[in-house]
Amino acid sequence: MVWEAGRVQEDPLTLAQRLAADGDHAGALRLARDLEAEYEQAGDPAATMLVWVRLCLARWLAVQQEPDRPAALAVLDAAELTWRTPVVQDSELVQVLGAELMSLRSFVLRQLGYAADSLAAGERALALFDELAQTAPEVLSAVGHVPILLNRGAALADLGRTAESLPPLAEALETLRASGAAHREVEVELLVLRGTSLTLLTRFDEAEAVELEAIALARTESGRAMRHLLATALSNHATTLIRMRRHDEALVSVGEAMAVLRETDGEPVTAAQRRRWWLPLSTEAEVLLALGRREQAARSARRAEPILREYADQAPLLVAGSLANVCLLLGEAEDDPGYAREALARLTVLNDRFPGRYEYWWRRARDLVTRLGA
Repeated sequence: MVWEAGRVQEDPLTLAQRLAADGDHAGALRLARDLEAEYEQAGDPAATMLVWVRLCLARWLAVQQEPDRPAALAVLDAAELTWRTPVVQDSELVQVLGAELMSLRSFVLRQLGYAADSLAAGERALALFDELAQTAPEVLSAVGHVPILLNRGAALADLGRTAESLPPLAEALETLRASGAAHREVEVELLVLRGTSLTLLTRFDEAEAVELEAIALARTESGRAMRHLLATALSNHATTLIRMRRHDEALVSVGEAMAVLRETDGEPVTAAQRRRWWLPLSTEAEVLLALGRREQAARSARRAEPILREYADQAPLLVAGSLANVCLLLGEAEDDPGYAREALARLTVLNDRFPGRYEYWWRRARDLVTRLGA
C-alpha cells in the first residue's frame, strides 16, 4: 500500500490493526514492518511512532496462530532502546508507551519461561501505571492492570511462590468482572491459573470449583483461542481429579480435552499444534498409570516426549518441569532406570531452584530411582 500525502485514505497502522483483529496477522505484520522501516529512516521526529509500531509488531508475533515469541522479544528489545532515547523520554507519551512495553515484555518473557524477568517487567509496568494515575488518569482503562496482574500471578506460581500467586490473580479477576468488560478469554485464563495454584497448594475442593467454572465459561464460546483454553482447563481439571484419586473422572476429562483439540485443529501438523498436545497426553499417561494400565500410559507419555523435547529447543525453561514429569512417567510405566535418573536429575535442579513448586514430583522420582536401584 502506498501512502499518498493529501489524499484521504486509511492510515497504514489502523489498517494493520484491523487486519490483526480479523486474524490476518501475516498481513498486519507486513504493513507494520514497512512502517517500522519508514519510521527508522525518519529518525527522531518519528521515534514515538516507531515505539508504538514495534509494540504492535511484538504483540502480533506473540499471539499469531504460529507464535514466534523469541522474535517478539527481539522486537521488544528494539522498542525499549528507542523508548529510552531522549526524544521519547521527553514526550508526553513516555509513560503510556512504557507501561504498554513493560506489560507486553512481562507476557512474552513468561511465555518463554523467564519467570523472574517477567515478574520484574510487570513491576515496572505497574510503577508506570501508578505514575499515569497521578499525571494522566484519563488515559487509563478500567482493565489496564489486568494483564499485568495475570502475568504476575502466573510468574509467581512458576517461581514456586504459589501462595503469593493467588492474590494478584484474584485481584485481576475481580477488576475484570467489576469493569463489565466482556473479555471471556482472559477471565477463563485467570480461572485456569488460579485452579492450578490451588491444586499445587492441595486445596483440591477449591481448585475443582474454579476449574469447573472455567470449563463452563469456555464452553459458551466457539472461537479457536477459547477452544484451546477449554482443552487446557479440562486437562488441568483432570490433574486435580488425579490428585483427589478420582481417576475414572480424570480420564473422561482428559479425553474430552483431546477431542476438543482434534475438533479445533485436526491432527497436529505444525509446531504450535503439536505443543498443545503435550499437556493432555502427559495427563492421560498420569491417570492411566494410576489405573494400573502401564502399557497405555507409556504409549501416551512416549507421544508427549518428542513434543516436549522439540519445544525445549525453543523455550527450555518453560517446559523444564513438564519434560521432567514425562521422563518420570516413562520411568514408572516402563521401570526404566534411565528415564528415572533423568527425571530425578531434572527435578532436583528444579526443586532446588523453585522450592515447593516441584516437591511432589521430586519425591516420586527419588522413590522411583530407589525402587529401581538406579
